[in-house]
Amino acid sequence: MELPFEVGALYNRQKQIHGVFGGQQQGGISTPKEHPLVIAFTGEAGVSHGYHDFWDDDEVFHYFGEGQIGDMKYVAGNRAIGEHVKDGKTLVVFQMMGKGRPYRYLGRFMCQSSYVQPGTQDRDGQPRSAIVFRLRSLEASLGLAASETDQAEIDAAIDDVGATTTRRETEVRTKQRLFRERLIGIEKGCRLTGIEDLRFLRASHIKPWADSTHSERVDGENGLLLAPHADLLFDRGWISFSASGRLLVSTELPLDVRARLGLNLDMNVRRSIFSGKQLGFLEFHRNVVFSSEKHRSQIFA
Repeated sequence: MELPFEVGALYNRQKQIHGVFGGQQQGGISTPKEHPLVIAFTGEAGVSHGYHDFWDDDEVFHYFGEGQIGDMKYVAGNRAIGEHVKDGKTLVVFQMMGKGRPYRYLGRFMCQSSYVQPGTQDRDGQPRSAIVFRLRSLEASLGLAASETDQAEIDAAIDDVGATTTRRETEVRTKQRLFRERLIGIEKGCRLTGIEDLRFLRASHIKPWADSTHSERVDGENGLLLAPHADLLFDRGWISFSASGRLLVSTELPLDVRARLGLNLDMNVRRSIFSGKQLGFLEFHRNVVFSSEKHRSQIFA
């Protein structure tokens, strides 16, 4: 089925999604009557109803079904997701960006199976059984590029002597994809430019790939979404963030370059709140990447 959506791009739910295909304009699952399509929405709304969708280590997306109060039932939208292959319908997922905001298209998915998770709180805080679907993305990527340093280190890891097997390459690239998938659930957009369209952003590790443990490399909280020029500054240690969320700018950043970048590098502006884990990774970035004279001296080498 041909769809007018590009992975990573943003769309208005009423005009560009339902205005084209129809379907319920409220709720987490929409089932247009005139099109072989099931539309699932993931994001912050689910948290207020007692659950949180997530990616497991095998790149399977665990999507909680609909139903705000009491045990979830395998009917309506929940059945539509679970039976979409059998029904010959395409399943697509959009990410909620916040009330009144556009929705980010994450692409086509396939439901592999489902399970019941007891003890999940409903909207009123009461325990209930939730239906959770295991979804596999059918997209090669999220339209999101790796940072320059990440990509170089990944390529180096693949090309290491004795590590050039197809299996090694698959493992490294899978970890990088998983990191990006988890990152977009934590960071909505670039903290310096406000851009949220993934096609114009890079996924940057806060604690560099080479310095991270295996678990840190796939931890979405060890990352930022940044526009390419902001990513370059962060990646190479020209900027960082303080524990209070304020921007730090290296005194070595040439003034003429700073003036021509087109970025708001005002250090008095708080760039929103970081999570506790992000603050831990940012401490490493400040102490090792941002403070590294050697690192910055190699920029133009």
